[in-house]
Amino acid sequence: MKVKTATNDFQTMTCLIIDDNPLARLALRNMVADVEGLQLAGECDSALQAFNFLQKTPCDLLLLDVEMPGMTGLELLESLEAKPQVILITSKTEYAVEGFEQEVVDYIVKPVAMPRLLKAVQRAQERQKAAQPATFHEMGTDHLFARVNNQLLRIDFSDILFVQALGDYVVFQTAEKKYPVHLTMKSVGERLPIDRFLRVHRSYIVALDKIANVEQNSLQIGKHIVPVSEGLKAELMRQLNVI
Repeated sequence: MKVKTATNDFQTMTCLIIDDNPLARLALRNMVADVEGLQLAGECDSALQAFNFLQKTPCDLLLLDVEMPGMTGLELLESLEAKPQVILITSKTEYAVEGFEQEVVDYIVKPVAMPRLLKAVQRAQERQKAAQPATFHEMGTDHLFARVNNQLLRIDFSDILFVQALGDYVVFQTAEKKYPVHLTMKSVGERLPIDRFLRVHRSYIVALDKIANVEQNSLQIGKHIVPVSEGLKAELMRQLNVI
């Protein structure tokens, strides 16, 4: 029978176990199987293997060891552009400060006890609920509304720098905030004004009036560098009215 966390009205979270110790992975695997609201997406025995896994299969939560050969767990976090929630699980306490600087959910010292894991998972669930992805509600001539935590938030087209595809989500990047939305890039492209936005890469739609410069196969918007696909570059040049 699965064990419920104290608050069990959350969406299921997919998790990835990352530890070079096979016995530690086995223990975590058995505990995850008994926790309602957790679904095991996979296991990795190194940080590099986890990095490659996450490029293809985004996860909500990492159960991450720190000390591993080749690349540490903390180095893995620094290398990830889109960071899942993280529960650090290690045999030492000395990494706690650096872990929380990486905004990890919790820090568990081995051996892991089920009550301690449940407490950490509950924290992750609460954090997930607080940052639930937005969904489109309606669109006006100069804005759209996105639903975030049961509130409709207005996003003006003039505030959008670019839209980036990340796994099953797209992220609206503005100068101040990011708005994750559970939609496809195709659907987003159909909702944005075609005279103001252009798809320049399979993972990016950019605001034309926000482009600062273009160099070879990339462009700059504020402090962000966005890749440009070779096949879409000609249309970008045409839209920018290059002379």
